[in-house]
Amino acid sequence: RAWCSRGFLDHIARDAATDRLFVASVATRRIVTIHDRRQRDFAQLPDDYSPLGIALSGSTLWVTAATLPQGSGHDGPSALIALDQSDGHVRHVYPVADAGRHILNDLTFAPDGTVYASDTADGSLYRLGPGDRTLTRLGGRALLKSAQGMAVSADGKSLLVADYALGLVKLDLGSATFTPLRIPHGVDVKGIDGLARLPDGSFLASQNGLSKPRILLLSLSGDWSQLLSLHVIAANDEAVADPSLVMADPSGAYVVGVSQWASFGNGPTPTHPLQPWRIVKLTLNAAR
Repeated sequence: RAWCSRGFLDHIARDAATDRLFVASVATRRIVTIHDRRQRDFAQLPDDYSPLGIALSGSTLWVTAATLPQGSGHDGPSALIALDQSDGHVRHVYPVADAGRHILNDLTFAPDGTVYASDTADGSLYRLGPGDRTLTRLGGRALLKSAQGMAVSADGKSLLVADYALGLVKLDLGSATFTPLRIPHGVDVKGIDGLARLPDGSFLASQNGLSKPRILLLSLSGDWSQLLSLHVIAANDEAVADPSLVMADPSGAYVVGVSQWASFGNGPTPTHPLQPWRIVKLTLNAAR
């Protein structure tokens, strides 16, 4: 299944209670919803922020946002933003206080409700614990190279991070030190953007840093120390020709298959013809 429209997308989230899909539109700096194949405006982000990663936790829609040339026409600050999931009003903005260029890109939640956000611009990782009023950086600045999708272990002690340059790494949240996963010879896990844990403990990943993007199914060891297997579940397919982030919940697995990122250069005007964006619901059982 696919939904098609015009936008410039990065991530999606799903409200299980209403079956609404929330969609982050970078160029228009807003979030829209899709329900019964109808698109509606949900929220315009404050200031010049564009939404990137979005995810629901309780009654809050969390958004990683950045000021981007493709959205506002210029570079600027980055922040984690909390929106009310019922009406889209801004509850709080948590800016990155560190000097320099930052782009909070993706996010995930720990069992205790802590939000973790990855900074694709300088490789830093940030956390916002329950009741915190400011973001806290994990370890040193630029801990990684280009941090992307993440997942927290069930015990809340480890963070699995996809890094564009380093591949898959396991971060010890207590010491803020990381260890690259052991990868089978000949397997390439660099260039992974989106990462989502499936109900059986495996992971869905979008790998758009290669010349030919693809969607992957990853199986890890129980302690997340090594990659056991990698299956390509979609490649050379127009439905996933320009993928960004992925999402999974009990209803299924989804990917932004055509995000329109490839149509934009370093500005708000497309430099290549826009293809209608596509959100695809994946069927995974055939790949196992």
